[in-house]
Amino acid sequence: MTSDLSSGIEVRQTVDWFRRYLFLERSCIKALAGWFLKVPEYETKIGMGYQLWAHAERATELRARLQELRGGHSEANVEPALARVADEILNAPDPNSFLTGWQVLIDRLSEAYRFHLEQADGSANAQEVRILRRILVDIEQSRAWLKTHFKQYSQTWASRIQAFLDSAGGVQGVGIRPSPPESSGAHFVWPDKYVFDERICEDRFENYSRRIELPFEQRRIAEMEIFFNEFYAAGLLATILFDSWSARAPWEFYRDLAHHFWDEVRHAEFGMIRLKELGVQPSRLDLSLFYASQTMPFLHRLCYLTLGLEVYFMPRKRPRVERYGSAGDRRTQLFADVDWSDEGNHVQYGKRWVDYFLTDDARTVEDLQSEIADYLKAAGIDLPEGQLAPY
Repeated sequence: MTSDLSSGIEVRQTVDWFRRYLFLERSCIKALAGWFLKVPEYETKIGMGYQLWAHAERATELRARLQELRGGHSEANVEPALARVADEILNAPDPNSFLTGWQVLIDRLSEAYRFHLEQADGSANAQEVRILRRILVDIEQSRAWLKTHFKQYSQTWASRIQAFLDSAGGVQGVGIRPSPPESSGAHFVWPDKYVFDERICEDRFENYSRRIELPFEQRRIAEMEIFFNEFYAAGLLATILFDSWSARAPWEFYRDLAHHFWDEVRHAEFGMIRLKELGVQPSRLDLSLFYASQTMPFLHRLCYLTLGLEVYFMPRKRPRVERYGSAGDRRTQLFADVDWSDEGNHVQYGKRWVDYFLTDDARTVEDLQSEIADYLKAAGIDLPEGQLAPY
């Protein structure tokens, strides 16, 4: 990478580079949300949840600095060549190609951030220096995760993504620009089923009233399976994130969704960790609520999860935390305690953004919930009055 900069970076150049970084970081959020349902290994899905939130945090920092800079509109002047890079990463033919393309972009972003930091003046560019130092630590952790957990690298696809990046002048747009490869013409589509590998089977869980009557050890395992089953909520949020991408909502909406998504992935991870510690391999999921939501528009899905299911499950949280504390199981109590706190935030997210999207809409939240009930009935979810989940 070359540059004619000798020392320090003027505002116009800073704005241009930060805007390009932001566009690519945000593009990764959409791509990770889409491919979350398609990658089969649940360990990789969990890692993708962490990485999606890392992209959102980096995007938030970049965007905040752009808003402080002259001419720093965050979405202006994104050139088509850079958009083609994001499209090609998303439209990969298979999970390994997607993960490969994403890794190439992560590597090139890291190089660009490092180059920017080397060119910056410690005084004139002091704020960007602080931001880039934090970002570099974070993105190096992302690179380390990929190198540790992703082994089936496709050199062919890596070369293709690199060629698209080169045609855009690289991440910063300062390189020589050869002609791009021909587009494959492929477009990302949702899988017919939420994909997991052969270790996981789809099953139906026992009713809550029966589960709470189980002896302590059996109930603990059953409840950790419920934690692992938060993959249903993570998948639901992945579809909301992806399908709402063109809704022209404030950035804070996508940031909150990304945080909510990451939380649900972590809750599934809580279940995975604790089941394995108890000598049980995670092996089943009840995805009925996920599938029931997929005929709904994204706003209905958001309302269904945050102002329906999250509220419905909330009364179970405190007694669960207290029960594990009384039994001296501090490890499980910790997971249950954090889950309880997170879910309260999720209800607030739902209230904030459902109200936002209903502004200037003739419907109320109650109208939306009535429409959701119709969607559920059409999907074959027929539960007793007042019961929103079968487990």
